Amino acid sequence: MKRTVSILLMSIFWTVAAARSAEWQPGAPAGADTLRTAAPMSLNDCMRYAVEHSPAVRRQDYTNRSYRQDYIESVAALVPSVSGSVGASTSFGRSVDPETNTYTDVSNFDNSYGVSGQLPLFAGLTGINTVRAAKVMRLQGAEELQIARDEVALKTMQAYFDVVYYTGSVQLAREQLETSTAELKKSRKLLELGLRSAADVAEVESQQASDDYLLTQQENNLALARIALAEAMNYPADRPLEIDTAVPIETPAGAAPYDEVVSYALENHPKALSADYGVRRSRLQFSVARGSLYPSLYVGGGYSTNFFMSLDNRTLYASFPNQFRDNRGFYVSAQLSIPIFGGLARRTSMNRARNNWHIAEQQRMETLRALESEVAQAYQQMLGYGKEFVQASKKSAAAQLAYDAVAGKYAQGLASALDLQTAADKLLEARSERLRARLQYIIKVRLVEYYHGEPLIR
Repeated sequence: MKRTVSILLMSIFWTVAAARSAEWQPGAPAGADTLRTAAPMSLNDCMRYAVEHSPAVRRQDYTNRSYRQDYIESVAALVPSVSGSVGASTSFGRSVDPETNTYTDVSNFDNSYGVSGQLPLFAGLTGINTVRAAKVMRLQGAEELQIARDEVALKTMQAYFDVVYYTGSVQLAREQLETSTAELKKSRKLLELGLRSAADVAEVESQQASDDYLLTQQENNLALARIALAEAMNYPADRPLEIDTAVPIETPAGAAPYDEVVSYALENHPKALSADYGVRRSRLQFSVARGSLYPSLYVGGGYSTNFFMSLDNRTLYASFPNQFRDNRGFYVSAQLSIPIFGGLARRTSMNRARNNWHIAEQQRMETLRALESEVAQAYQQMLGYGKEFVQASKKSAAAQLAYDAVAGKYAQGLASALDLQTAADKLLEARSERLRARLQYIIKVRLVEYYHGEPLIR
């Protein structure tokens, strides 16, 4: 019995421990992290979260839903319109008898029913072109939604790498402070042995204080970068944001040729497609405006019947079923409308639509030119930062060797504190440049791949 109780207690203990140590997964419902520890979010996790919670993306999504309703409305306009009517009236005093068509002075009740329909046969193709324009608008809306998603993802990626950069800067500053603190201890011991002067120790103390200030400054920059990342992601302020700063570096061998990247972007990028759809939609809207100058032909038909009853003598007229059948009437109609003069409203509307068409063409040219410039800058920056990273790596290695040599001479009394401080500053600068070049290179590689068709969120 005691053994059974012990096993039961151990099972409960390990179940509770496992529940508490489980990591929180990005995208978990609100409140799920109250019992779980937040897991570090990768770059893809941050961008995905930002896109899913972006007000700009949601706003464009609702706009696209309105475009869908416009499309449905334009399609429904091509379907025959049908309407029904039911009426009832009561007359007192002098009125017309519906059976004898003579005047009478009895009180009557009249009940009428009718159904009518109308179909446009030709209206200058305005209906069809309106449907086409609404369909193109839906396609353009889909590209605008993708643009909104990409802009949020790019903004988040930049903010994410800012956090990564300042995280590395804090680490470098902390290592620099630890080194200067260790050198300060050595200098004080050398001062006690008479191998260093008080001025040398003061120089090292100044360097240690400067490194301490630099660490505080970088920690503040890191805190601000985290706030900017949370803002870009629309992340809750009351929830801790932990990110994974271990970013692998891509190799330049995977980059496609520049001409291939530009050609693909100009044909398939959402900005280029949206501009193309804008031109097509404006051209169709011009066709709609021009169609209003042509005659329009409508056909229609209807059915009607009525029931008449005397309120003074209800047996005076036939019953409701008989009157409903005998009073039936049908009609067929055709209407031809020819626009002759309407205050030049149709003509000016067509000219305005033509101007909007030309404006859309110019906007498309500007969009493609700006897109080509973006690709060219990103590609050149990718190559430039790749070279900078290689050179910065060599410079950092050389600076490390130089610092180690100066530190060894300083310990032997062959170098001054100023020489040690100068070597430490150069080492920190070289390592910071290497970190910056590395992160910028990663950003530009992903940006070039994005222009070549790779999704930002992988």
